[in-house]
Amino acid sequence: IKLPVVIYGPCSIGSTMGHIKLLSTAHFGMLKIGPSDPVRSRHSKSYISVAGVLEIDEDTTLRKGIHLQIRDSGILRLCKSAYIGDNNTIIAECLIEIGHSVRVGNNTTFMDTDFHYIINTKTREVKYNKKPIAIGENCWIGGWCTIKKGTKLPKGTIVAGPYAMTSKDYTDKIAECSLIAGSPAKVIVEGMRRINNGQSDIEIVKFYKENKGVFVLQQDKNLDDFCMPNK
Repeated sequence: IKLPVVIYGPCSIGSTMGHIKLLSTAHFGMLKIGPSDPVRSRHSKSYISVAGVLEIDEDTTLRKGIHLQIRDSGILRLCKSAYIGDNNTIIAECLIEIGHSVRVGNNTTFMDTDFHYIINTKTREVKYNKKPIAIGENCWIGGWCTIKKGTKLPKGTIVAGPYAMTSKDYTDKIAECSLIAGSPAKVIVEGMRRINNGQSDIEIVKFYKENKGVFVLQQDKNLDDFCMPNK
């Protein structure tokens, strides 16, 4: 018995008319739903409704308080080591792809649809209200952000600051490893990257306990190995 999906704590189940697709060999706990942060989500309750397709790779997490709705035409793709924080909302009516080693803070919302249509009273045009979302590898999206339809983020993008909002394709507008913020989000600084490696965190914490200067990574150290999750 592989049990690739494990649910922790209280969780309501909505539709089960869809299906789950495994992107790697089945094993226990490929997707963990509901691990709790005692500060952010101690009293939260998760909600999962899958009428479309939930695609999961290994080592993916939806923390406690997730409100997930995959509608019958929707796909949510969680790539390897994708980690969605506490009390997030994800509504997939088209396609939402969360890339390899992406990290998302608490209380952030992903929606690939505007739900309602609007009409231009001059041209009488009614534009389509759905568009895929694609979050690139090793992106970091902070808490209390809104990721709307059409968002595409290049590798290593940091979305910082509460209430930042994205709603367009940034892949041809900003460099990889840019920090963006605001509503709508704009580039604040380039060449920044989250360190998402436990061993590196230990090394940095130890340095600042023993030194007053600034930690500088040695030139002979590989940046990907330093920033990406431990293998």
